[in-house]
Amino acid sequence: MNMHATPDFLKDAASARLAEDMARQQDMARQQDEATRIALYLAAQIQKEHFELHRQRVAGAIDPVTAHCYLKIKELVWTMTRLLGLAHLHDGTRKRIPAPRHPLNPLGENDPTRAILDSASPRLFIDVTPTYRHGGNQGIQRVVREIAKRSMRGEGALPVVIANGRLAPFFERRAPLPPIEFRKGDKFLILDASWQATGEYVPIIEKLTAAGGQLVTLVYDLIPLTQPLSVAGPMTDQFRTWFESIVLKSDRILCISRSVADDVVAYISREGARTKPDLRVGWWRLGADFDEQAEKSVSAEARAIAADETPFFLSVGTLEPRKAYPIALEAFDLLWRSNVLDARYVIIGRPGWQSEALQREIREHPEFGRRLFWLNDASDADLRHCYERARGLIFPSMVEGFGLPLVEAGRRGVPVIASDIPVFREIAGPDVRYFDLLDSVDLAREILRLAREAPMRGEASYLTWDDAADALLELVTNDAYQARIAGAASDFCNMPQQEPS
Repeated sequence: MNMHATPDFLKDAASARLAEDMARQQDMARQQDEATRIALYLAAQIQKEHFELHRQRVAGAIDPVTAHCYLKIKELVWTMTRLLGLAHLHDGTRKRIPAPRHPLNPLGENDPTRAILDSASPRLFIDVTPTYRHGGNQGIQRVVREIAKRSMRGEGALPVVIANGRLAPFFERRAPLPPIEFRKGDKFLILDASWQATGEYVPIIEKLTAAGGQLVTLVYDLIPLTQPLSVAGPMTDQFRTWFESIVLKSDRILCISRSVADDVVAYISREGARTKPDLRVGWWRLGADFDEQAEKSVSAEARAIAADETPFFLSVGTLEPRKAYPIALEAFDLLWRSNVLDARYVIIGRPGWQSEALQREIREHPEFGRRLFWLNDASDADLRHCYERARGLIFPSMVEGFGLPLVEAGRRGVPVIASDIPVFREIAGPDVRYFDLLDSVDLAREILRLAREAPMRGEASYLTWDDAADALLELVTNDAYQARIAGAASDFCNMPQQEPS
Protein backbone atom coordinates (compact mmCIF):
# COMPACT_ATOMS: atom_id res chain seq x y z
CA MET A 1 0.00 0.00 0.00
CA ASN A 2 1.36 3.40 -0.95
CA MET A 3 1.22 5.47 2.24
CA HIS A 4 1.88 8.66 0.26
CA ALA A 5 -1.00 8.30 -2.21
CA THR A 6 -3.71 10.96 -2.02
CA PRO A 7 -7.10 9.52 -1.05
CA ASP A 8 -9.83 9.92 -3.66
CA PHE A 9 -12.07 12.01 -1.38
CA LEU A 10 -9.24 14.56 -0.98
CA LYS A 11 -8.74 14.62 -4.74
CA ASP A 12 -12.44 15.31 -5.14
CA ALA A 13 -12.30 18.09 -2.55
CA ALA A 14 -9.27 19.65 -4.25
CA SER A 15 -11.01 19.51 -7.63
CA ALA A 16 -14.08 21.15 -6.13
CA ARG A 17 -11.98 23.94 -4.60
CA LEU A 18 -10.19 24.44 -7.92
CA ALA A 19 -13.51 24.68 -9.74
CA GLU A 20 -14.80 27.19 -7.17
CA ASP A 21 -11.62 29.28 -7.49
CA MET A 22 -11.88 29.30 -11.28
CA ALA A 23 -15.56 30.29 -11.13
CA ARG A 24 -14.74 33.05 -8.65
CA GLN A 25 -11.95 34.37 -10.86
CA GLN A 26 -14.21 34.31 -13.93
CA ASP A 27 -16.91 36.17 -12.02
CA MET A 28 -14.39 38.80 -10.86
CA ALA A 29 -13.11 39.22 -14.42
CA ARG A 30 -16.68 39.64 -15.68
CA GLN A 31 -17.41 42.25 -13.02
CA GLN A 32 -14.22 44.14 -13.84
CA ASP A 33 -15.09 44.06 -17.55
CA GLU A 34 -18.59 45.38 -16.84
CA ALA A 35 -17.20 48.09 -14.56
CA THR A 36 -14.85 49.21 -17.32
CA ARG A 37 -17.64 49.27 -19.91
CA ILE A 38 -19.87 51.27 -17.57
CA ALA A 39 -17.11 53.78 -16.82
CA LEU A 40 -16.34 54.27 -20.53
CA TYR A 41 -20.01 54.68 -21.39
CA LEU A 42 -20.55 57.22 -18.60
CA ALA A 43 -17.46 59.18 -19.62
CA ALA A 44 -18.72 59.36 -23.22
CA GLN A 45 -22.20 60.48 -22.14
CA ILE A 46 -20.84 63.15 -19.79
CA GLN A 47 -18.55 64.48 -22.52
CA LYS A 48 -21.61 64.75 -24.79
CA GLU A 49 -23.46 66.63 -22.06
CA HIS A 50 -20.53 69.03 -21.58
CA PHE A 51 -20.53 69.78 -25.32
CA GLU A 52 -24.26 70.50 -25.10
CA LEU A 53 -23.82 72.90 -22.17
CA HIS A 54 -21.06 74.69 -24.10
CA ARG A 55 -23.35 74.94 -27.14
CA GLN A 56 -26.10 76.44 -24.99
CA ARG A 57 -23.73 78.97 -23.43
CA VAL A 58 -22.50 80.05 -26.85
CA ALA A 59 -26.05 80.28 -28.19
CA GLY A 60 -27.13 82.36 -25.21
CA ALA A 61 -24.09 84.62 -25.06
CA ILE A 62 -24.72 88.38 -24.81
CA ASP A 63 -22.61 91.28 -26.01
CA PRO A 64 -19.92 92.74 -23.67
CA VAL A 65 -21.79 96.02 -23.01
CA THR A 66 -24.99 94.26 -21.91
CA ALA A 67 -22.99 91.84 -19.77
CA HIS A 68 -21.17 94.72 -18.06
CA CYS A 69 -24.44 96.55 -17.32
CA TYR A 70 -25.96 93.33 -15.94
CA LEU A 71 -23.05 92.80 -13.55
CA LYS A 72 -23.22 96.41 -12.29
CA ILE A 73 -26.96 96.17 -11.65
CA LYS A 74 -26.41 92.83 -9.85
CA GLU A 75 -23.71 94.39 -7.64
CA LEU A 76 -26.08 97.26 -6.76
CA VAL A 77 -28.92 94.90 -5.83
CA TRP A 78 -26.66 92.71 -3.69
CA THR A 79 -25.20 95.79 -1.93
CA MET A 80 -28.68 97.12 -1.11
CA THR A 81 -29.89 93.76 0.21
CA ARG A 82 -26.85 93.53 2.50
CA LEU A 83 -27.54 97.04 3.86
CA LEU A 84 -31.15 96.03 4.52
CA GLY A 85 -30.08 92.82 6.27
CA LEU A 86 -31.43 90.57 3.49
CA ALA A 87 -28.15 89.12 2.25
CA HIS A 88 -29.33 85.63 3.06
CA LEU A 89 -31.67 85.84 0.07
CA HIS A 90 -28.73 85.37 -2.28
CA ASP A 91 -25.59 84.31 -0.41
CA GLY A 92 -26.91 81.49 1.79
CA THR A 93 -25.65 83.01 5.05
CA ARG A 94 -28.92 82.34 6.83
CA LYS A 95 -31.18 79.49 5.85
CA ARG A 96 -34.64 79.28 7.29
CA ILE A 97 -35.77 75.74 7.99
CA PRO A 98 -39.54 75.50 7.60
CA ALA A 99 -41.65 73.93 10.31
CA PRO A 100 -44.01 71.17 9.23
CA ARG A 101 -47.43 72.62 8.40
CA HIS A 102 -49.01 70.96 5.40
CA PRO A 103 -48.18 67.27 5.03
CA LEU A 104 -50.06 65.30 2.40
CA ASN A 105 -52.19 63.24 4.78
CA PRO A 106 -53.53 64.96 7.92
CA LEU A 107 -54.59 62.38 10.48
CA GLY A 108 -57.77 64.12 11.63
CA GLU A 109 -59.53 62.84 14.73
CA ASN A 110 -57.86 59.40 14.63
CA ASP A 111 -54.46 60.86 15.44
CA PRO A 112 -52.33 58.36 17.40
CA THR A 113 -49.39 60.77 17.75
CA ARG A 114 -49.99 61.56 21.42
CA ALA A 115 -50.39 57.87 22.29
CA ILE A 116 -47.14 57.02 20.51
CA LEU A 117 -45.20 59.80 22.22
CA ASP A 118 -46.61 58.88 25.64
CA SER A 119 -46.01 55.15 25.20
CA ALA A 120 -43.88 53.56 27.90
CA SER A 121 -42.39 51.19 25.34
CA PRO A 122 -39.44 52.11 23.10
CA ARG A 123 -40.56 54.24 20.15
CA LEU A 124 -39.50 54.27 16.52
CA PHE A 125 -39.04 57.67 14.90
CA ILE A 126 -38.87 57.60 11.09
CA ASP A 127 -37.17 60.61 9.53
CA VAL A 128 -38.76 61.99 6.33
CA THR A 129 -37.26 65.50 6.40
CA PRO A 130 -35.88 65.90 2.84
CA THR A 131 -39.06 64.64 1.18
CA TYR A 132 -41.16 66.95 3.34
CA ARG A 133 -39.04 69.95 2.47
CA HIS A 134 -38.43 69.37 -1.22
CA GLY A 135 -41.41 67.27 -2.35
CA GLY A 136 -41.21 64.81 -5.19
CA ASN A 137 -42.85 61.46 -5.75
CA GLN A 138 -40.32 59.38 -7.67
CA GLY A 139 -37.59 57.02 -6.52
CA ILE A 140 -36.60 57.67 -2.93
CA GLN A 141 -39.45 60.12 -2.39
CA ARG A 142 -41.96 57.46 -3.38
CA VAL A 143 -40.46 55.01 -0.87
CA VAL A 144 -40.51 57.63 1.89
CA ARG A 145 -44.11 58.70 1.24
CA GLU A 146 -45.46 55.16 1.00
CA ILE A 147 -43.74 54.00 4.20
CA ALA A 148 -44.70 57.19 6.09
CA LYS A 149 -48.37 56.76 5.19
CA ARG A 150 -48.39 53.24 6.59
CA SER A 151 -45.94 53.44 9.47
CA MET A 152 -48.44 54.50 12.14
CA ARG A 153 -50.63 51.41 11.69
CA GLY A 154 -48.35 49.51 14.03
CA GLU A 155 -47.47 50.40 17.60
CA GLY A 156 -44.94 53.08 18.39
CA ALA A 157 -43.79 54.24 14.92
CA LEU A 158 -43.96 57.96 14.14
CA PRO A 159 -42.79 59.82 10.99
CA VAL A 160 -40.85 62.95 11.99
CA VAL A 161 -39.02 65.89 10.44
CA ILE A 162 -36.22 68.12 11.66
CA ALA A 163 -37.47 71.67 12.26
CA ASN A 164 -35.06 74.25 13.63
CA GLY A 165 -32.85 71.66 15.27
CA ARG A 166 -35.65 69.65 16.91
CA LEU A 167 -37.78 66.71 15.89
CA ALA A 168 -41.45 67.32 15.14
CA PRO A 169 -44.21 64.96 13.94
CA PHE A 170 -44.63 64.94 10.18
CA PHE A 171 -48.40 64.65 10.05
CA GLU A 172 -50.64 67.59 10.79
CA ARG A 173 -52.09 67.80 14.30
CA ARG A 174 -55.10 69.56 15.77
CA ALA A 175 -53.25 70.58 18.92
CA PRO A 176 -49.56 71.50 19.42
CA LEU A 177 -47.28 68.98 21.12
CA PRO A 178 -44.20 69.45 23.27
CA PRO A 179 -40.80 68.92 21.59
CA ILE A 180 -39.87 65.31 21.02
CA GLU A 181 -37.15 64.05 23.37
CA PHE A 182 -35.42 60.71 23.01
CA ARG A 183 -35.62 58.06 25.71
CA LYS A 184 -33.56 54.93 26.31
CA GLY A 185 -34.47 52.22 23.83
CA ASP A 186 -35.89 54.59 21.21
CA LYS A 187 -34.88 54.02 17.59
CA PHE A 188 -34.29 56.71 14.99
CA LEU A 189 -34.59 55.43 11.42
CA ILE A 190 -33.19 57.79 8.79
CA LEU A 191 -35.40 56.67 5.94
CA ASP A 192 -34.89 59.65 3.65
CA ALA A 193 -32.08 60.92 1.41
CA SER A 194 -30.31 62.83 4.15
CA TRP A 195 -26.84 63.32 2.63
CA GLN A 196 -27.53 66.92 1.62
CA ALA A 197 -28.19 67.92 5.23
CA THR A 198 -25.65 65.87 7.20
CA GLY A 199 -24.88 68.79 9.53
CA GLU A 200 -28.48 68.92 10.75
CA TYR A 201 -28.57 65.24 11.60
CA VAL A 202 -25.35 65.10 13.63
CA PRO A 203 -26.70 66.95 16.73
CA ILE A 204 -29.92 64.91 16.58
CA ILE A 205 -27.88 61.71 16.54
CA GLU A 206 -25.75 62.95 19.45
CA LYS A 207 -28.91 63.43 21.51
CA LEU A 208 -30.11 59.97 20.52
CA THR A 209 -26.82 58.39 21.57
CA ALA A 210 -26.75 60.28 24.87
CA ALA A 211 -30.25 59.03 25.66
CA GLY A 212 -29.30 55.41 24.94
CA GLY A 213 -31.17 55.14 21.65
CA GLN A 214 -30.34 53.25 18.48
CA LEU A 215 -29.52 54.80 15.10
CA VAL A 216 -30.72 52.94 11.99
CA THR A 217 -29.73 54.32 8.59
CA LEU A 218 -31.23 53.23 5.29
CA VAL A 219 -28.81 52.98 2.37
CA TYR A 220 -30.44 53.03 -1.06
CA ASP A 221 -27.18 52.47 -2.94
CA LEU A 222 -23.49 53.40 -2.97
CA ILE A 223 -23.53 54.79 -6.51
CA PRO A 224 -21.85 58.15 -5.61
CA LEU A 225 -18.92 56.21 -4.09
CA THR A 226 -18.65 53.25 -6.45
CA GLN A 227 -19.68 54.98 -9.72
CA PRO A 228 -18.79 58.67 -9.21
CA LEU A 229 -19.24 59.42 -12.92
CA SER A 230 -22.94 58.66 -12.44
CA VAL A 231 -23.56 61.72 -10.28
CA ALA A 232 -22.65 65.39 -10.10
CA GLY A 233 -19.17 66.03 -8.68
CA PRO A 234 -20.28 67.76 -5.43
CA MET A 235 -22.65 64.89 -4.63
CA THR A 236 -19.79 62.41 -4.25
CA ASP A 237 -18.20 64.63 -1.60
CA GLN A 238 -21.56 65.17 0.14
CA PHE A 239 -22.32 61.48 0.07
CA ARG A 240 -18.89 60.51 1.40
CA THR A 241 -19.25 62.96 4.30
CA TRP A 242 -22.70 61.55 5.06
CA PHE A 243 -21.47 57.96 4.84
CA GLU A 244 -18.57 58.61 7.21
CA SER A 245 -20.49 60.83 9.64
CA ILE A 246 -23.77 58.92 9.83
CA VAL A 247 -23.76 55.51 8.16
CA LEU A 248 -20.49 54.31 9.70
CA LYS A 249 -21.65 55.51 13.12
CA SER A 250 -24.99 53.75 12.90
CA ASP A 251 -25.96 50.87 15.17
CA ARG A 252 -27.82 49.21 12.31
CA ILE A 253 -27.70 49.62 8.52
CA LEU A 254 -30.73 48.81 6.43
CA CYS A 255 -30.58 48.32 2.63
CA ILE A 256 -33.22 48.06 -0.09
CA SER A 257 -31.71 44.90 -1.58
CA ARG A 258 -29.22 42.15 -0.82
CA SER A 259 -27.03 43.54 -3.60
CA VAL A 260 -26.78 46.91 -1.85
CA ALA A 261 -26.01 45.18 1.45
CA ASP A 262 -23.19 43.28 -0.27
CA ASP A 263 -21.86 46.56 -1.68
CA VAL A 264 -21.96 48.24 1.73
CA VAL A 265 -20.08 45.47 3.48
CA ALA A 266 -17.54 45.15 0.67
CA TYR A 267 -16.93 48.89 0.71
CA ILE A 268 -16.46 48.96 4.50
CA SER A 269 -13.99 46.07 4.25
CA ARG A 270 -12.11 47.54 1.29
CA GLU A 271 -11.76 50.96 2.93
CA GLY A 272 -10.89 49.52 6.33
CA ALA A 273 -13.59 51.73 7.84
CA ARG A 274 -14.31 51.64 11.56
CA THR A 275 -17.87 50.89 12.64
CA LYS A 276 -19.77 50.14 15.85
CA PRO A 277 -18.44 46.87 17.37
CA ASP A 278 -21.74 45.03 16.89
CA LEU A 279 -22.97 46.59 13.65
CA ARG A 280 -25.72 44.61 11.98
CA VAL A 281 -26.88 44.88 8.39
CA GLY A 282 -30.23 43.94 6.92
CA TRP A 283 -32.24 44.30 3.76
CA TRP A 284 -35.85 44.27 2.72
CA ARG A 285 -37.84 44.76 -0.46
CA LEU A 286 -39.90 47.68 -1.67
CA GLY A 287 -43.56 47.63 -2.58
CA ALA A 288 -45.06 48.17 -6.00
CA ASP A 289 -48.69 49.25 -5.86
CA PHE A 290 -50.21 52.71 -6.33
CA ASP A 291 -52.96 54.39 -4.37
CA GLU A 292 -56.20 54.12 -6.29
CA GLN A 293 -57.01 57.42 -7.95
CA ALA A 294 -59.96 58.58 -10.00
CA GLU A 295 -59.54 57.87 -13.70
CA LYS A 296 -60.34 61.53 -14.43
CA SER A 297 -57.00 62.52 -12.88
CA VAL A 298 -55.12 60.95 -15.81
CA SER A 299 -53.68 63.66 -18.07
CA ALA A 300 -54.93 64.16 -21.61
CA GLU A 301 -51.47 63.34 -22.98
CA ALA A 302 -51.31 59.98 -21.17
CA ARG A 303 -54.86 59.16 -22.30
CA ALA A 304 -54.02 59.96 -25.91
CA ILE A 305 -50.90 57.78 -25.87
CA ALA A 306 -52.72 54.82 -24.36
CA ALA A 307 -55.75 55.19 -26.66
CA ASP A 308 -53.74 54.80 -29.87
CA GLU A 309 -54.00 51.31 -31.36
CA THR A 310 -50.26 51.14 -32.13
CA PRO A 311 -48.59 49.25 -29.25
CA PHE A 312 -46.16 51.15 -27.05
CA PHE A 313 -43.21 50.21 -24.87
CA LEU A 314 -42.54 52.14 -21.69
CA SER A 315 -39.47 53.28 -19.74
CA VAL A 316 -39.75 54.84 -16.28
CA GLY A 317 -37.10 56.79 -14.43
CA THR A 318 -35.28 60.12 -14.19
CA LEU A 319 -33.27 61.18 -17.22
CA GLU A 320 -29.63 60.82 -16.17
CA PRO A 321 -26.53 59.05 -17.59
CA ARG A 322 -26.74 55.85 -15.53
CA LYS A 323 -30.28 55.13 -16.76
CA ALA A 324 -28.83 54.52 -20.27
CA TYR A 325 -31.78 55.90 -22.20
CA PRO A 326 -29.60 56.37 -25.32
CA ILE A 327 -29.25 52.57 -25.50
CA ALA A 328 -33.03 52.19 -25.69
CA LEU A 329 -33.29 55.01 -28.23
CA GLU A 330 -30.65 53.33 -30.40
CA ALA A 331 -32.57 50.05 -30.20
CA PHE A 332 -35.84 51.66 -31.34
CA ASP A 333 -34.04 53.66 -34.04
CA LEU A 334 -32.68 50.39 -35.41
CA LEU A 335 -36.17 48.85 -35.43
CA TRP A 336 -37.83 51.92 -36.95
CA ARG A 337 -35.21 52.40 -39.68
CA SER A 338 -35.43 48.72 -40.62
CA ASN A 339 -39.25 48.92 -40.86
CA VAL A 340 -39.55 45.67 -38.92
CA LEU A 341 -41.63 47.05 -36.05
CA ASP A 342 -44.35 49.68 -35.86
CA ALA A 343 -44.36 50.46 -32.16
CA ARG A 344 -44.04 53.55 -29.99
CA TYR A 345 -41.58 54.31 -27.22
CA VAL A 346 -42.82 56.29 -24.21
CA ILE A 347 -40.46 57.70 -21.56
CA ILE A 348 -41.86 58.76 -18.17
CA GLY A 349 -39.34 60.61 -16.03
CA ARG A 350 -38.24 64.05 -14.92
CA PRO A 351 -35.09 65.65 -16.34
CA GLY A 352 -32.13 64.96 -14.08
CA TRP A 353 -28.43 65.69 -13.80
CA GLN A 354 -26.39 65.83 -17.01
CA SER A 355 -29.40 65.27 -19.28
CA GLU A 356 -29.50 68.42 -21.45
CA ALA A 357 -28.09 66.66 -24.53
CA LEU A 358 -30.48 63.73 -24.05
CA GLN A 359 -33.45 66.09 -23.68
CA ARG A 360 -32.53 67.83 -26.93
CA GLU A 361 -31.99 64.47 -28.65
CA ILE A 362 -35.50 63.39 -27.63
CA ARG A 363 -37.22 66.63 -28.58
CA GLU A 364 -35.44 66.92 -31.93
CA HIS A 365 -35.85 63.24 -32.82
CA PRO A 366 -37.72 62.81 -36.14
CA GLU A 367 -40.18 60.45 -34.41
CA PHE A 368 -40.88 62.77 -31.45
CA GLY A 369 -44.63 63.21 -31.11
CA ARG A 370 -45.26 60.34 -33.57
CA ARG A 371 -43.61 57.21 -32.22
CA LEU A 372 -41.45 58.76 -29.47
CA PHE A 373 -43.04 60.45 -26.43
CA TRP A 374 -41.70 61.93 -23.21
CA LEU A 375 -43.91 62.67 -20.19
CA ASN A 376 -41.66 64.74 -17.92
CA ASP A 377 -44.25 65.55 -15.25
CA ALA A 378 -46.44 62.49 -15.06
CA SER A 379 -48.66 61.84 -12.06
CA ASP A 380 -49.16 58.50 -10.33
CA ALA A 381 -52.43 58.20 -12.24
CA ASP A 382 -50.61 58.76 -15.54
CA LEU A 383 -48.00 56.18 -14.65
CA ARG A 384 -50.56 53.59 -13.59
CA HIS A 385 -52.61 54.26 -16.74
CA CYS A 386 -49.56 53.68 -18.96
CA TYR A 387 -48.40 50.59 -17.06
CA GLU A 388 -51.81 48.99 -17.52
CA ARG A 389 -51.73 49.51 -21.28
CA ALA A 390 -48.04 49.14 -22.20
CA ARG A 391 -46.86 46.25 -24.35
CA GLY A 392 -43.72 46.02 -22.25
CA LEU A 393 -41.33 47.86 -19.96
CA ILE A 394 -37.80 48.65 -21.14
CA PHE A 395 -35.31 49.11 -18.28
CA PRO A 396 -31.82 49.75 -19.75
CA SER A 397 -30.25 51.13 -16.53
CA MET A 398 -26.69 50.05 -15.79
CA VAL A 399 -26.42 50.89 -12.07
CA GLU A 400 -29.29 50.53 -9.57
CA GLY A 401 -29.88 49.83 -5.91
CA PHE A 402 -33.23 48.15 -6.49
CA GLY A 403 -35.17 48.95 -9.69
CA LEU A 404 -38.68 49.94 -8.62
CA PRO A 405 -40.14 49.93 -12.17
CA LEU A 406 -39.39 46.19 -12.34
CA VAL A 407 -41.84 45.42 -9.58
CA GLU A 408 -44.35 48.12 -10.52
CA ALA A 409 -44.60 46.61 -13.99
CA GLY A 410 -44.54 43.05 -12.65
CA ARG A 411 -47.55 43.64 -10.41
CA ARG A 412 -49.51 44.69 -13.48
CA GLY A 413 -48.36 41.77 -15.57
CA VAL A 414 -46.36 43.97 -17.94
CA PRO A 415 -43.53 42.02 -19.66
CA VAL A 416 -40.12 43.49 -18.76
CA ILE A 417 -36.87 43.69 -20.73
CA ALA A 418 -34.01 44.79 -18.48
CA SER A 419 -30.25 45.08 -18.38
CA ASP A 420 -28.55 41.93 -17.17
CA ILE A 421 -27.16 43.25 -13.87
CA PRO A 422 -27.04 41.40 -10.51
CA VAL A 423 -29.61 43.48 -8.63
CA PHE A 424 -32.21 42.96 -11.36
CA ARG A 425 -31.57 39.20 -11.24
CA GLU A 426 -32.04 39.37 -7.46
CA ILE A 427 -35.27 41.37 -7.55
CA ALA A 428 -36.98 39.94 -10.65
CA GLY A 429 -35.30 36.57 -11.23
CA PRO A 430 -36.71 34.60 -14.18
CA ASP A 431 -39.78 36.85 -14.51
CA VAL A 432 -37.79 39.29 -16.67
CA ARG A 433 -36.15 39.07 -20.11
CA TYR A 434 -32.55 40.25 -19.94
CA PHE A 435 -30.35 41.82 -22.60
CA ASP A 436 -26.58 42.24 -22.58
CA LEU A 437 -25.54 45.35 -20.69
CA LEU A 438 -25.29 48.47 -22.93
CA ASP A 439 -25.94 46.39 -26.06
CA SER A 440 -28.58 48.20 -28.14
CA VAL A 441 -28.62 45.48 -30.82
CA ASP A 442 -29.38 42.78 -28.26
CA LEU A 443 -32.08 45.01 -26.77
CA ALA A 444 -33.63 45.56 -30.23
CA ARG A 445 -33.67 41.80 -30.72
CA GLU A 446 -35.53 41.27 -27.42
CA ILE A 447 -38.03 44.06 -28.19
CA LEU A 448 -38.81 42.54 -31.58
CA ARG A 449 -39.14 39.05 -30.08
CA LEU A 450 -41.58 40.32 -27.45
CA ALA A 451 -43.57 42.39 -29.97
CA ARG A 452 -44.12 39.32 -32.18
CA GLU A 453 -45.45 37.19 -29.34
CA ALA A 454 -49.11 37.07 -28.42
CA PRO A 455 -49.80 39.67 -25.69
CA MET A 456 -50.00 37.97 -22.30
CA ARG A 457 -50.28 39.40 -18.81
CA GLY A 458 -49.57 37.33 -15.73
CA GLU A 459 -49.20 39.27 -12.50
CA ALA A 460 -45.97 38.51 -10.64
CA SER A 461 -45.99 38.07 -6.86
CA TYR A 462 -44.28 41.24 -5.68
CA LEU A 463 -44.91 42.97 -2.36
CA THR A 464 -47.52 45.67 -1.92
CA TRP A 465 -46.52 48.81 -0.01
CA ASP A 466 -48.57 47.51 2.93
CA ASP A 467 -46.45 44.34 2.87
CA ALA A 468 -43.23 46.34 2.51
CA ALA A 469 -44.10 48.67 5.41
CA ASP A 470 -45.01 45.74 7.66
CA ALA A 471 -41.75 43.93 6.79
CA LEU A 472 -39.70 47.06 7.45
CA LEU A 473 -41.30 47.73 10.82
CA GLU A 474 -40.95 44.10 11.87
CA LEU A 475 -37.29 44.01 10.86
CA VAL A 476 -36.40 47.24 12.69
CA THR A 477 -38.50 46.81 15.84
CA ASN A 478 -37.53 43.15 16.31
CA ASP A 479 -33.87 43.73 15.42
CA ALA A 480 -34.24 40.98 12.82
CA TYR A 481 -31.29 41.97 10.63
CA GLN A 482 -29.89 39.19 8.49
CA ALA A 483 -26.17 39.78 9.02
CA ARG A 484 -23.61 40.94 11.53
CA ILE A 485 -20.30 42.68 10.92
CA ALA A 486 -18.25 41.52 13.86
CA GLY A 487 -14.96 41.12 12.06
CA ALA A 488 -14.10 40.32 8.47
CA ALA A 489 -16.61 41.42 5.87
CA SER A 490 -16.26 37.99 4.29
CA ASP A 491 -18.22 36.57 7.22
CA PHE A 492 -21.22 38.42 5.83
CA CYS A 493 -20.55 37.92 2.14
CA ASN A 494 -20.38 34.13 2.54
CA MET A 495 -23.75 33.89 4.24
CA PRO A 496 -26.42 31.93 2.37
CA GLN A 497 -29.07 33.98 0.60
CA GLN A 498 -31.82 35.05 2.98
CA GLU A 499 -35.01 36.90 2.24
CA PRO A 500 -36.81 39.03 4.78
CA SER A 501 -40.18 37.82 5.89
